[in-house]
Amino acid sequence: MAAAKNVGRRLFVDLVSMVPQPLPELSVSQGAPKTKDGELLFQFSKEEIFHSIEPFRFSIVLKFLQNCPSLDAIRTLIRNRWNLEGTPVVSTMRRPRNVFIGMASEEDCMKALSQEACNINGILYCAFHLTPELKEEEEPFIVLVWIVLPSLPPNFYHESFLKILTALIGRFIRRDNPTHCATRTDGARICVG
Repeated sequence: MAAAKNVGRRLFVDLVSMVPQPLPELSVSQGAPKTKDGELLFQFSKEEIFHSIEPFRFSIVLKFLQNCPSLDAIRTLIRNRWNLEGTPVVSTMRRPRNVFIGMASEEDCMKALSQEACNINGILYCAFHLTPELKEEEEPFIVLVWIVLPSLPPNFYHESFLKILTALIGRFIRRDNPTHCATRTDGARICVG
């Protein structure tokens, strides 16, 4: 009975988990700014850039092909379709067709990246992992695809085997549930990028 009362209502723990957390402090060396061709430049080391992206290691960018749906529509789809463990941060970006999705775990990030239905309210999108090299105005050159390894014996369905077998194709993202549970044994179906 108690479960029926909470249908459609958020629990306190859900509301608390949605509270954004502040970025951890980062110490960077303070160098004097430089100028080049009349432009002011600031220089940071590769290590400083690496540490600055660390809080975003489980973040992705959705790039919509048309005008972006509302953030509420995106949040609703994520909650209903992506089956994530945590509640992600969803926010706008500089370009109106791009949306930032920040997650707390690698597992949630991989689930989000490997969604097969890539549309929200009929508007198609591509999902990309957030990296320091990602430029909002350019399309990344790495695309995620689902592939099938036909006739692969089920004893090779373990993630460690699949990572090795797909290393030449791309980075292993995840396997589908029938492969994970070995309920379909005519071949492994995996997402690579």
